[in-house]
Amino acid sequence: MVDATAPGARPRMRVMVATDGSDDARAVVDWLARFPLPADAELLAITVVTVPPSPLDIPTVRQFTQALRDEARGTVEGARATLAARWPAAQARLCEGEPRAELLRAIEEWTPDLVVLGARGLGAVAAALLGSVSLAVARHAPCPVLVVKPGARALRTLLVAADGSDASAAAAAFVAALPLAPTLDVRVVGVVEPPRVPRSAPASLEPVLLAAVDDVVEARRAELAKALARVAQPLRGRAAVQEAVVVGHPADAIVQASAAGAADMVVMGARGLGPVTRLLLGSVSERVLRHADCPVLVVKRRT
Repeated sequence: MVDATAPGARPRMRVMVATDGSDDARAVVDWLARFPLPADAELLAITVVTVPPSPLDIPTVRQFTQALRDEARGTVEGARATLAARWPAAQARLCEGEPRAELLRAIEEWTPDLVVLGARGLGAVAAALLGSVSLAVARHAPCPVLVVKPGARALRTLLVAADGSDASAAAAAFVAALPLAPTLDVRVVGVVEPPRVPRSAPASLEPVLLAAVDDVVEARRAELAKALARVAQPLRGRAAVQEAVVVGHPADAIVQASAAGAADMVVMGARGLGPVTRLLLGSVSERVLRHADCPVLVVKRRT
């Protein structure tokens, strides 16, 4: 194992996985145990127990709250044990409080390089929707977040959504640094969104406007194709890489490209707007996170 304290040594990758003991959360831990992470990675399993306040300090209330804590401790220890089969030094942490706040606080304290959690969040019950905890962590964690959907498959095909920006380049570089299987297929996909033709335009101008749109789309296609080649460069030699430029709404096109088993995971950068860009997701990232039927890795660079 590499000594991360030695001069010039590569720091160990730190991975935090959140669990609540549900069947979906256990499936996330099992899936992560097969995910391509470095052999010397530091793994931390974490769970948050919410103990309802009570004005009564009586034996039955104390027994109830202790049972909640014991159950949560068993949950996180079970996750740690699963991870320890591959990473013997895996740790466990039990927090108490509101799940979103406690997870984000733990992320700030432990400074992971990657946070992994299920799509339904801790305690969420909406089967088809992204859980509030998962969405909060994806929005606000200042590091990459991997949201694992139910039914996640072993990683054989990876879709990297790229727009040529620094954010998408960082996403591709993050994946390229993982110990990828040489049989992995990677598709780097860029989306050209055609300009909107004004509805108020005279019908006589429609052919001219449509021709202009086609010209714009083709110019953007050529520009984006060059950008994809740069984004894909770190992945070359690590996996079989293909590049494609499609036309459509960015989020919808990415979701469609990954649907029906076409990709086992989507990777994309986060491009929020405003003064807190590093903390918030862009609209495309969030839409893909909500609607893709496979795990989604949103890469943010810690600042």
